[in-house]
Amino acid sequence: MLDRITASLSSLAPAEQRVGKLVLADPRSFARLPVRELAERAHVSKPTVVRFCRSMGYDGLADFKLKLAGSVSEGVPFIHRSVDADDKTGDVLVKVVDNAVAAFLQYRNAASTVALERAAEAIAATWKTGRRIEFYGVGNSGIVAQDAQHKFFRLGVTSIATSDGHMQVMSATLLGPGDCLVIVSNSGRTRDLMDAADIARKNGATTIAITASGSPP
Repeated sequence: MLDRITASLSSLAPAEQRVGKLVLADPRSFARLPVRELAERAHVSKPTVVRFCRSMGYDGLADFKLKLAGSVSEGVPFIHRSVDADDKTGDVLVKVVDNAVAAFLQYRNAASTVALERAAEAIAATWKTGRRIEFYGVGNSGIVAQDAQHKFFRLGVTSIATSDGHMQVMSATLLGPGDCLVIVSNSGRTRDLMDAADIARKNGATTIAITASGSPP
């Protein structure tokens, strides 16, 4: 959560940046202080504090503080540990599972319910109108896109998954208003995916990004 705030600072308005810096300077205090005192410490208005929370994708100050408190109090009990060539089987098992658990906990603490709801509503609206739902990814992200297609098939929802860059661009040109494109990219900066997203967006399609990047383009 704090990493995402850091990555997003430069894209915020100056007043909201001051709120973000206040969070990063002392997240524990931010989570427990009332909005009036937070505004005074950041030298901004109380509505600006709330706007910052919404800019970060949360419902408001209460939702933001709840997620922040969970993030700093519980933390992530596991850190990423690489598997070494001389690791025993048991060591490999522990590292792989710990890394997976850490990733889920980090996502839980940083997830934006507002963004999730908007994405779910967009996909549901596309399905109800019989328009196209497509998933694009490259490399490992392409596997995630394929898995999403399989999951949607099991729900009775027709969708398309594409992992080839040229096919993604060509397919994106056929998308239009009412269609929904889900981009899966760890970095959020894969050139082919960005090009496809731009094409789909310009054609009026809804675009959704699933990325580890704090502020994808």
